[in-house]
Amino acid sequence: MTPHETLMRQGKGALAAICLAALTAALGCGDGSSPSSSNTGGSGGQSTGGSAGANTGGDTASGTGGTMATGGASTGGTTSGTGGNTGGTGGDTGGAGTGGTGGNTGTGGAAGGLADVGSLVILGDSISDGGGESPFYYNLLKADLEAKYGAVEYHHQAQSGSKTDALVTQINGLPAALPGPVAVVITSGGNDMKAAIIQILAGIDQNKRDTMQQNIKSALDLLLTPGHFGPGVDVHVFEGNIYDSSDGSGKFSMYGCKAPLNLFPAQPTDTYFMNWNTVIATEVAAHGQVLADMHTYFYGHGFQSDPNWYVNDCIHPSALGHDKLRRFFYEKITGEALP
Repeated sequence: MTPHETLMRQGKGALAAICLAALTAALGCGDGSSPSSSNTGGSGGQSTGGSAGANTGGDTASGTGGTMATGGASTGGTTSGTGGNTGGTGGDTGGAGTGGTGGNTGTGGAAGGLADVGSLVILGDSISDGGGESPFYYNLLKADLEAKYGAVEYHHQAQSGSKTDALVTQINGLPAALPGPVAVVITSGGNDMKAAIIQILAGIDQNKRDTMQQNIKSALDLLLTPGHFGPGVDVHVFEGNIYDSSDGSGKFSMYGCKAPLNLFPAQPTDTYFMNWNTVIATEVAAHGQVLADMHTYFYGHGFQSDPNWYVNDCIHPSALGHDKLRRFFYEKITGEALP
């Protein structure tokens, strides 16, 4: 055992045990349970359309530094937001045009939105599979896209509790042929982050982030293989990252969050999320697809805010949060804001 590892065992053992339980709930995308109300009454203003669900923990990206900071992280809100915005910019511009047929990197989102959508595919974790309060974003999104484009073939493959290593299996469960263009919405990565809590706290999570990046690469490579859903069928991926219901504060115990979140010591969280979200942004950009920067979009609307976009588990979106998420993905796909 190296001196560093010995120090970690002696000095952080107690903290890791407490934080493991706490962040497991906070960062993971849960088991799909749907608490009935939001922490601060954020459920008011829910949309009236359809019923759908979204995975809870938005997934983030990874950077290079795995060490957890307790000081400078207080300014990490700006850092994290900047990282997310950078990835978001790359994603928002998408690839050129409405898509070509060559290349494993696919075609990206058309600048200004897609001219047409033939199929909508939902992949990922509990944010996209019953997490939080209904109506869920993905059912609302389907109805919104059909109102704009006409009939859209719909396939929901997301699974609550899944990690990025499940994405390829979810994709393989789709039909061999789909009407195009195909819009694919992904929310995944929060559960990967949850499973690496001990490594994150010890500052040795680079290998875990690398594994997540490879999982995302494999999924995007498969989705964007020319002709995957039929000759000439274009695929456009809109991939979310990981949000933080504490808005970077880590103050779960001070705002009525349920156990084990209320055991987590109040300390800045921006650096952790920035590191993991950079992984997602990097891989999405490398494939010429669209980053849906959920971290930045939800930032400032956590359990300390009124209204709050989360249910009272401090993890999943409330009805208001799902309505916001539906509008967020609609604008990414169409280039237009819902009225």
